[in-house]
Amino acid sequence: MEWGPLIMNSDFTTTMGLQSSRTWESLPTDEGPLEWTLDHKQGLIQGPLDLEFLRGRKISLVLEPGQMAMLIQDSDLKAVYLDGAHYLDIGHGNHQVPAESRLIFLAANKHINLNWSRQAPMRLGSNNDEALIGGCSLTIDGPARFYRTFLDTPEMPEPEFLVCLIDQFVRGVLEDFLGNLFDPAAAPSPAEIQSRLTRLTPEDLADDLAPCGLSCVNLAIYTAAPPVDDEFVPSVEQEADAHETAGHLNVVGHN
Repeated sequence: MEWGPLIMNSDFTTTMGLQSSRTWESLPTDEGPLEWTLDHKQGLIQGPLDLEFLRGRKISLVLEPGQMAMLIQDSDLKAVYLDGAHYLDIGHGNHQVPAESRLIFLAANKHINLNWSRQAPMRLGSNNDEALIGGCSLTIDGPARFYRTFLDTPEMPEPEFLVCLIDQFVRGVLEDFLGNLFDPAAAPSPAEIQSRLTRLTPEDLADDLAPCGLSCVNLAIYTAAPPVDDEFVPSVEQEADAHETAGHLNVVGHN
């Protein structure tokens, strides 16, 4: 019998917890598995793939660096397949992947980009009217925690709605974090707020994002209205002189 190339086999067991055991074996070319990969044209989340339709079949699941596949059974996360080649034998026997399971694919090698504009700004704390603009880039570094936070629902969210859920969560984290930086009674000026915002780093959000499986890699936040320092605010006389000599007044930060 002619034998095909070596592929990686991820065994499924019935013990508690996520499974990660891997063995190597060779498949006969006449019994080769069905090859399955992620579609590069699709978004962050793909699937679910109902394995009941593949009962009795074998799947060669090939994942590129950063791509993940999560095995779900009765809403429970049973296994997470990371980059590499995985041999899945679908059925109900020992060491087989249960046919009543489904696979959800994550293109975690793509950044989740969130943007906050003047039309939909973020706020400096839940009780502050100061509007903030900017954005951040996130990556998924904890698939199990990400699943429990955003995907453990009766219906799989559409990719666009999933991004909205993540945006809502990150907004809440940032607004709470920023609200604790300033004393509302002190009424900080836009310049003081912007000065503090420029010192923010992605690491400032690590403790709040880690429990949901996210990590911030880029972060930039600004006040929606350009800050004006007191030293640049003209007096009444200066403003009158400016109108006489130039016909208009330019204030630093505003045109």
